[in-house]
Amino acid sequence: MMEKGEKLVIIGRGGTGGPAAMLSRKLMPGVDVTIVSEEERFIVR
Repeated sequence: MMEKGEKLVIIGRGGTGGPAAMLSRKLMPGVDVTIVSEEERFIVR
């Protein structure tokens, strides 16, 4: 189990990435969740 303040990176949103992120947020509210998804064009933000 991850500790509060740790960061979780999920690669991919379609299929299982999105549900995994939502479940992670629900089970571990203190963990920062980042989703990396594919974009048609790479944009620097």
